[in-house]
Amino acid sequence: MHPYNNTALKLSTRVPSHGDMPSVYSEAKLVAQTYQSVKQQLFKAFQRAGLGTWVKKPPEQDQFLLTV
Repeated sequence: MHPYNNTALKLSTRVPSHGDMPSVYSEAKLVAQTYQSVKQQLFKAFQRAGLGTWVKKPPEQDQFLLTV
């Protein structure tokens, strides 16, 4: 196998195909692991500091289509 083909094969397993991409913003946020982790850390820090809980926006605001 040519070295280029080997590299391309490795990359294709790491990069999601267009069909794997979320079509709605709320779905993209749910699958973004780093975003979810940091968001939870922020919420916990607010509670520890006595700042209360984060006010959530209506879920409808994140129900728009993503275009790629």
